[in-house]
Amino acid sequence: MLVEDDPAVAAVIADILEDADYAVDGPYDTLADGIAALADNMPSAAILDIRLQDGDVGLLADDLDLYDIPYVFCSGVPDFALMRRHPASPLILKSALSTELARTLRNMLH
Repeated sequence: MLVEDDPAVAAVIADILEDADYAVDGPYDTLADGIAALADNMPSAAILDIRLQDGDVGLLADDLDLYDIPYVFCSGVPDFALMRRHPASPLILKSALSTELARTLRNMLH
Protein backbone atom coordinates (compact mmCIF):
# COMPACT_ATOMS: atom_id res chain seq x y z
CA MET A 1 0.00 0.00 0.00
CA LEU A 2 1.38 3.39 -0.99
CA VAL A 3 0.28 6.54 0.86
CA GLU A 4 1.85 9.62 -0.72
CA ASP A 5 0.29 12.99 -1.53
CA ASP A 6 2.82 14.23 -4.09
CA PRO A 7 1.90 12.71 -7.48
CA ALA A 8 5.46 12.93 -8.83
CA VAL A 9 6.96 11.19 -5.79
CA ALA A 10 4.15 8.62 -5.81
CA ALA A 11 4.96 7.81 -9.45
CA VAL A 12 8.66 7.34 -8.63
CA ILE A 13 7.84 5.07 -5.69
CA ALA A 14 5.36 3.06 -7.75
CA ASP A 15 7.97 2.58 -10.49
CA ILE A 16 10.57 1.42 -7.95
CA LEU A 17 8.12 -1.05 -6.44
CA GLU A 18 6.93 -2.40 -9.78
CA ASP A 19 10.54 -2.78 -10.99
CA ALA A 20 11.16 -4.87 -7.86
CA ASP A 21 8.10 -7.04 -8.70
CA TYR A 22 5.80 -5.67 -6.01
CA ALA A 23 2.13 -4.98 -6.73
CA VAL A 24 1.23 -1.40 -5.83
CA ASP A 25 -2.03 -0.55 -4.09
CA GLY A 26 -2.47 3.19 -4.34
CA PRO A 27 -1.23 5.81 -4.19
CA TYR A 28 -3.59 7.20 -1.59
CA ASP A 29 -3.07 10.90 -1.05
CA THR A 30 -4.92 11.50 2.23
CA LEU A 31 -4.91 9.92 5.66
CA ALA A 32 -8.63 9.15 5.30
CA ASP A 33 -8.08 7.36 1.98
CA GLY A 34 -5.18 5.37 3.44
CA ILE A 35 -7.25 4.26 6.43
CA ALA A 36 -10.15 3.29 4.15
CA ALA A 37 -7.79 1.33 1.89
CA LEU A 38 -6.39 -0.55 4.88
CA ALA A 39 -9.91 -1.49 5.97
CA ASP A 40 -10.80 -2.69 2.45
CA ASN A 41 -7.59 -4.42 1.51
CA MET A 42 -5.11 -5.68 4.10
CA PRO A 43 -1.72 -5.09 2.45
CA SER A 44 1.44 -7.11 2.94
CA ALA A 45 3.33 -3.89 3.67
CA ALA A 46 2.97 -0.13 3.36
CA ILE A 47 5.03 2.88 2.35
CA LEU A 48 3.87 5.98 4.23
CA ASP A 49 4.70 9.59 3.54
CA ILE A 50 4.92 11.09 7.03
CA ARG A 51 3.20 14.37 6.20
CA LEU A 52 0.05 14.43 4.09
CA GLN A 53 -2.17 17.36 3.19
CA ASP A 54 -4.66 16.34 5.90
CA GLY A 55 -2.13 15.59 8.65
CA ASP A 56 0.52 13.07 9.60
CA VAL A 57 0.14 9.31 9.15
CA GLY A 58 0.33 8.49 12.85
CA LEU A 59 -3.18 7.04 13.02
CA LEU A 60 -2.58 4.85 9.99
CA ALA A 61 0.74 3.67 11.43
CA ASP A 62 -1.08 2.80 14.67
CA ASP A 63 -3.59 0.71 12.70
CA LEU A 64 -0.84 -1.05 10.75
CA ASP A 65 0.85 -1.89 14.06
CA LEU A 66 -2.40 -3.42 15.36
CA TYR A 67 -2.52 -5.76 12.37
CA ASP A 68 1.25 -6.49 12.42
CA ILE A 69 1.64 -5.09 8.90
CA PRO A 70 5.18 -3.81 8.32
CA TYR A 71 5.64 -0.33 6.93
CA VAL A 72 8.30 2.14 5.95
CA PHE A 73 8.16 5.86 6.56
CA CYS A 74 9.17 7.93 3.57
CA SER A 75 9.79 11.63 3.99
CA GLY A 76 11.89 14.55 2.92
CA VAL A 77 12.14 15.65 6.54
CA PRO A 78 12.08 13.25 9.52
CA ASP A 79 9.40 13.59 12.19
CA PHE A 80 11.27 12.39 15.25
CA ALA A 81 8.21 12.35 17.54
CA LEU A 82 6.31 10.07 15.14
CA MET A 83 9.35 7.88 14.63
CA ARG A 84 9.79 7.49 18.42
CA ARG A 85 6.17 6.24 18.59
CA HIS A 86 6.97 3.66 15.87
CA PRO A 87 10.62 2.71 16.44
CA ALA A 88 10.47 -0.59 14.51
CA SER A 89 9.59 1.16 11.25
CA PRO A 90 12.48 2.46 9.17
CA LEU A 91 12.66 5.90 7.64
CA ILE A 92 13.80 6.32 4.07
CA LEU A 93 14.53 9.85 3.04
CA LYS A 94 12.98 10.73 -0.30
CA SER A 95 16.43 11.56 -1.62
CA ALA A 96 17.46 7.90 -1.05
CA LEU A 97 14.36 6.18 -2.45
CA SER A 98 16.02 4.75 -5.53
CA THR A 99 18.76 3.04 -3.54
CA GLU A 100 17.01 2.09 -0.30
CA LEU A 101 13.30 1.36 -0.83
CA ALA A 102 13.35 -2.02 -2.61
CA ARG A 103 16.16 -3.34 -0.40
CA THR A 104 14.38 -2.27 2.78
CA LEU A 105 11.11 -3.90 1.72
CA ARG A 106 12.89 -7.14 0.81
CA ASN A 107 14.51 -7.21 4.25
CA MET A 108 11.19 -6.54 5.98
CA LEU A 109 9.15 -9.08 4.05
CA HIS A 110 11.57 -11.98 3.56
